[in-house]
Amino acid sequence: MRVVKVTGFGGPEVLIPGEAPNPVAGPGQVMVEVSVAGITFVETQIRRGVDKWHARPALPYVPGGTVAGRVASVGEGVDPGWSGRRVIASTGESGGFAERAVAAVADLIPVPEGLGLAEAVALHTDGSTASGLVEGARIRPGEWVLVEAAGGGVGSLLIQLAWTAGARGVGAARGARKLDLVRGLGRRPWSTTPIRTGRTRYARRPAVRAPTWCSTGSAGRSAVPRSR
Repeated sequence: MRVVKVTGFGGPEVLIPGEAPNPVAGPGQVMVEVSVAGITFVETQIRRGVDKWHARPALPYVPGGTVAGRVASVGEGVDPGWSGRRVIASTGESGGFAERAVAAVADLIPVPEGLGLAEAVALHTDGSTASGLVEGARIRPGEWVLVEAAGGGVGSLLIQLAWTAGARGVGAARGARKLDLVRGLGRRPWSTTPIRTGRTRYARRPAVRAPTWCSTGSAGRSAVPRSR
């Protein structure tokens, strides 16, 4: 089968097409015909060799920890009803950039009809983070919510989940394009504020733990994920 391998640490230029043997589903596993291979920011940092929270993979390797597609075959002990179903599957820390991938049946999420596989993969990581923050915040109707980095994957989902809960909000983002995006989210217009800094330092991999809520009196709340 065709795969994409990482042959060295660096930018996208280190991704090289290649071939690998077809995987076979073992006990408790399924084999998925991959339609979409997901990629996260953290995985790009691992590929670059700059992520301090993960050991560097041995080269060459096939990146991709999340795929979506149809279950083509099932291994011993797996309900045959999984065959042909559209799923998101976790492949661990590698193996997703391939035509076929093996995953444990416990790591499958069915994709409902009407939701595209690409959209399902895009929502998988950022969506779970945003949902966890909203659930921890216990947002109530009529409250004001400040969403930082509102033009990003998690931020844009937080806005939509907040207005679904009946909240109003302010979205902070950098640049006209992101601010326009924020204004167009939700049932009602969101207030926006530009972020202007002379110099910004970015953490390589913020690790989200329990959300910390900073009170702003009667004006509302702000969620600040704590990092290592």
